[in-house]
Amino acid sequence: MLAPFIKKEESLIRKNILLMGNNTREAIISAMKSYNDQNHLLADKVINNDIVINKQKAEIESECIKVIATQQPVANDLREFLADMNIAMELERIADYAVAIAKIVQKMPAGNEQQEPDIILMAEKCVYMLDEVLVDYAEQDAEKASRLALKDDEIDLLEHNLNDKFIKLMQSESENSVHYTYQLWIIRQLERIGDRVTNIAESVIFLATGKLVNLN
Repeated sequence: MLAPFIKKEESLIRKNILLMGNNTREAIISAMKSYNDQNHLLADKVINNDIVINKQKAEIESECIKVIATQQPVANDLREFLADMNIAMELERIADYAVAIAKIVQKMPAGNEQQEPDIILMAEKCVYMLDEVLVDYAEQDAEKASRLALKDDEIDLLEHNLNDKFIKLMQSESENSVHYTYQLWIIRQLERIGDRVTNIAESVIFLATGKLVNLN
């Protein structure tokens, strides 16, 4: 009777992680839309909705800990619960970066509606990575998950180029330095999202193979 119960719990937790992942995805998209449109009401919504994602993370962790403590799963089952807790933690951190972007948007002065296209591109790559890693998690596809490090490299390159661009602009257009500083802050949040998705990919590989890897 033990194994079927554990399998049922694994299935429920996996479903909840995918739901949490979708909420995290929506947080990134909404935060970046609030940036692109300078929509403070949408930024408020991202900030207020973060409590839902925090609650999901706490519930997933609680359920994993309860099963580990009461059912003492071994081998693959234990590995799955450990990976699930780590993935939930990473998703919560990613959502925190989306909230940070929304809070930056709230501080940005009016009159700077035209935003940087490559920042939007960075965000699109982050969402693509998150979509892919959630599919890899659902399918326990270690090979595909390992390839996401290459996408993170693309985000890192964009960050590097954008940092150079805005630092030079701050030097040549000091009157716009505050606006450029906000852009740099948003770039940093997106870079961290890419790193966190890569961490999830590492957990997928651990879940599927039992191997600990460092894709970063």
